[in-house]
Amino acid sequence: MTSVRHLEPDDVATLVTRVGDRLALDAHTQPLVNPSISTQLLSESLRDAAGATWVAEQDGVIVGHLHGALLESATYGNGVWIGPDGASFDSTDILSDLYSAAGATWIERGALEHYVWTIDDIASTQPWYEMGFARMHMRGVLRLDDRDDHPLPEGYALRRGGVEDLDIAIALDDELDAVQRVGPSFAIGLDHSSKREDFLETLEDPEVHHYIVEFGGDAIAQCITFPLPHRRGSFEHTLHLSAVTVNAAHRHAGVGTALVDAALRKARVAGFEFVETNWRVTNRRARNYWLDYGFEATYVRLHRTIGLG
Repeated sequence: MTSVRHLEPDDVATLVTRVGDRLALDAHTQPLVNPSISTQLLSESLRDAAGATWVAEQDGVIVGHLHGALLESATYGNGVWIGPDGASFDSTDILSDLYSAAGATWIERGALEHYVWTIDDIASTQPWYEMGFARMHMRGVLRLDDRDDHPLPEGYALRRGGVEDLDIAIALDDELDAVQRVGPSFAIGLDHSSKREDFLETLEDPEVHHYIVEFGGDAIAQCITFPLPHRRGSFEHTLHLSAVTVNAAHRHAGVGTALVDAALRKARVAGFEFVETNWRVTNRRARNYWLDYGFEATYVRLHRTIGLG
């Protein structure tokens, strides 16, 4: 029999070991995953989250744990997010027991959107599929080794953007949203009401680099980069690349690749060693582009919506 309870102080050392073993296995599966952890920081975070962490036990032995952060997002709704260090389980049945207990609490608190990041390996994803989760987003990682850069085609020019380019950033991102709304993604009904506020905050950040490509005086492409905050499974000195968009009339001319090349070249000069980006699994064009560019899939974000009916 498996019993599920909240984490207790004496459990912390065991969970730190389990998380370390889990990350080591992930890194063995995919070397672009960082297995290093600070046991002190992880121990402190587990103690701080004791009331929101569930532990599974069999005959006095810990056989699993589950922790999710409750976050309300304008885009993704009121949900719970489970990171790569948020779950360990010795079997699918143990995950079932943990998720039954934790999920009931999350639902009582109004968190009906459940997300989990796990290594993209069938042994790790299949138990979550059994819980009703489906694939949503991929995380891709690239080591920033020297590579041949592609120049912009004739007539195109690259410049740094800034807060004064807020309307440009929003307009180009709207094009990306339009691509996601059609099949097979059908990303319909997402709340983008906070987009202007979010972009303003992003562009005001001194660590953010906003790159814009112009043609004939018009902005036709952009991307945004910033140092990736510390998170489990990612290496130090990692850049995050996002908001890569090329106007439909200028696609398939090499503009996007030249734009990304330029952004990553500047990142290498600045001392970054890795870059990460995300893409929706149903966006096949984005998937194929990033894999062809050299990114390798590491983690997959799984998602489940709890129905009210």
